[in-house]
Amino acid sequence: MNRRRQYSLKEDLCSVWSSTILVLVLTSPIWFFLLYALPPKFSVELVDAKGLDGGAPLMSTAFNITMRAANRRLHDVCYRHGEAAVRYSGFTVAWGRTRAFCVGKKEARDVPVVAWTDGLGVPSSLRRRLAADARAGAVELELEARLFRGDDGSGRPTVLSCKMTPGGAKPPGFTPCTVFAVQNWASDVAPAWMQYF
Repeated sequence: MNRRRQYSLKEDLCSVWSSTILVLVLTSPIWFFLLYALPPKFSVELVDAKGLDGGAPLMSTAFNITMRAANRRLHDVCYRHGEAAVRYSGFTVAWGRTRAFCVGKKEARDVPVVAWTDGLGVPSSLRRRLAADARAGAVELELEARLFRGDDGSGRPTVLSCKMTPGGAKPPGFTPCTVFAVQNWASDVAPAWMQYF
């Protein structure tokens, strides 16, 4: 006599629950590793800019910038030094270096960056456009920085690209940077709650 087995919702739910727990347990080391290597986030604030009037054939500019590094990792991150260039319409109008700094785990730190140039020859058309933008309060600058790791012995560069506007209609504050560094795919797709283990 062949008896038919009766359908049980309880058994199906227990099976799904067990499979879910098993998948989470088996993949938790992978998620931990991927989220452990999250890259720091960077943002910048242009504190002061001098020499953007564009009047003289040879420009002398100086920029005082605050770069904020927010470490999302579970360990300290250190940079031994860095290089920074301020650009206007693709033309470098100032450059400088960053000092060595470390950011503790899950902390943020402000790092001053000073970039300047003295006697820089600029094409007259660019000078006129810069002067007009400065009078209108619409100068758009870009900070490009390369920071070199100092804590892991690799010297891998982290490249930043940040937009800045001196004065103008926008209120002063930090603007986020685009970070080009060795990172993992989970840093962009993982939900926020998973990034704070």
